[in-house]
Amino acid sequence: MLLLRLLSLLSLLVLVTASMPVAKYRPLPSLREQDAMEKRWVEKRHRLIPKILRAHGYDAWIITMREYAEDTVFRSLVSTTTTFSARRRTLFLFHTHPNLTSPIHLVDNKPEIWDEVNRVLDAIQPERIAVNIDEDMAFSDGLHTGEGRLLASKLDSKWASRLSSCRAIGVETVAARAGGQEQLDMYRLMMENVWAMVQEGFSEQVVQVGKTTAEDLEWWFRDVMRWRIGTGTWFPPTVDIYRSPSEPSLDEDPHMREGDMLHVDIGITAMGMNTDTQHLGYILRANETSPPRSLVRGLHRANRMQDMNRREMVPGRTGDEVFFAVKRAMKAEGLQGDVYSHPIGDYGHSAGAVIGMANWQDSIPGGGQNKVLKHYWTSVELAGFGAVPEWGVETQRFELEEDVFWQESTNTFEWVFGQQTEFHLVQPKKRSGTGSDNDPKSRLGTSSPSPSLSLVEGLGKLLGWHFARWL
Repeated sequence: MLLLRLLSLLSLLVLVTASMPVAKYRPLPSLREQDAMEKRWVEKRHRLIPKILRAHGYDAWIITMREYAEDTVFRSLVSTTTTFSARRRTLFLFHTHPNLTSPIHLVDNKPEIWDEVNRVLDAIQPERIAVNIDEDMAFSDGLHTGEGRLLASKLDSKWASRLSSCRAIGVETVAARAGGQEQLDMYRLMMENVWAMVQEGFSEQVVQVGKTTAEDLEWWFRDVMRWRIGTGTWFPPTVDIYRSPSEPSLDEDPHMREGDMLHVDIGITAMGMNTDTQHLGYILRANETSPPRSLVRGLHRANRMQDMNRREMVPGRTGDEVFFAVKRAMKAEGLQGDVYSHPIGDYGHSAGAVIGMANWQDSIPGGGQNKVLKHYWTSVELAGFGAVPEWGVETQRFELEEDVFWQESTNTFEWVFGQQTEFHLVQPKKRSGTGSDNDPKSRLGTSSPSPSLSLVEGLGKLLGWHFARWL
């Protein structure tokens, strides 16, 4: 009987993994250095665009805009460190002609600009010319109505008749992480700073039990990203507090209390790149060394969903195909939750394959038909559902989000910095017994063995195993 129980518990083991990383604040390069890097990445993207045009059967692509009425792809074509908006009339003409410079970049508000555009088209002789018009995809719909009408009227009729829209060109241009390893290194540096913020914010160094509110912590995050790290953000960070219904409600007591589960959704912006992260924390009670077992179980179930999402992201599949594959895998393992992963990069919700949406757990028009690409990044965002019997709650959301990149050596999407597999812990003010409240390992969520798992964990220690997560 004991052996059967052991085998049953062992069957719950999902994977063996190392502890999640401890992050440190790391300085960003100077603005001058950031600008130089961005310009290198932009130049590489410019060189990539003719290949994208050829892949979709186009010979030219016209992107025209006016100051403060920029095309959606504009920020992907310039260094955002020093170029904040279009000027006058700004026009890019990318093409596939082997002997002419691409792109042609014009900035002028005089009528003669159209003479130059027609002259270039005469030299290129394109059969198909792409413009950004699309009903479902913002990244391919940046041509403003008035500007589009003017373009069609100013081009020679021969060229105006060859204008058409192609969703994939705008999507693949914005999605491409053309900067290679240098760009990934900078993105990983940004992600580590986000982790460092969360690890500090979800600790007793910042949270004062009975005093700190969710709004207090939100503004703390804003100040740290602005003044300590030196970045902006693409959305205000949000902090949520979840607690047992037997405790005072948030309306009755909005201050953080022992036994609360914390959630943050946070991202930063620098060098034309955006991050997106959601983590969970827990405020320990005086008699606790780890969160309640059902909270840990809920986190690990959400981790399993993250791994399914990452595994099913096969280049060439559409976002819808990945979504339904993840849902099937969840059903096979008895997992419940919502999946709403999205590309990330030049925009927070960037171009590429959309894998479900928080408010729409089904096929997604436009983004759901986009394909997973190599050499781009995605935020694996989702919420696992689980019961918390210690709170008397049947369904609790465990919301997590981590960014992944395409790893060429393994042909898989891997975590940019890491995956949260343990709760960030806020230690109680006074801890009886030995051990320091300032032990960083404790703050990261190392938990004491649960009596029901002691047999398995004891065997694991003998065999040198590290149990990462249980369903």
